Amino acid sequence: MSASIAFSEIETMLKRCAPGATWRMATHSRVVIFDGKTYRSLPKYDLVELGHVRKMIRYLNINRECAGEFLPL
Repeated sequence: MSASIAFSEIETMLKRCAPGATWRMATHSRVVIFDGKTYRSLPKYDLVELGHVRKMIRYLNINRECAGEFLPL
């Protein structure tokens, strides 16, 4: 089992490192929108595996140094 993180921590990181990012619940996942891009694969559960978070950060071009201050990347 890989490391997981609570969505509340991801939300905090998004507020600080991706100002203007929005998210919503979809049928099977969370949809995160930032800077004209849409990431549709973030699991909707409270605990999210770090691999999903890393992929989202890369795809949405969120500053990795900033994200690293909030998440154990």
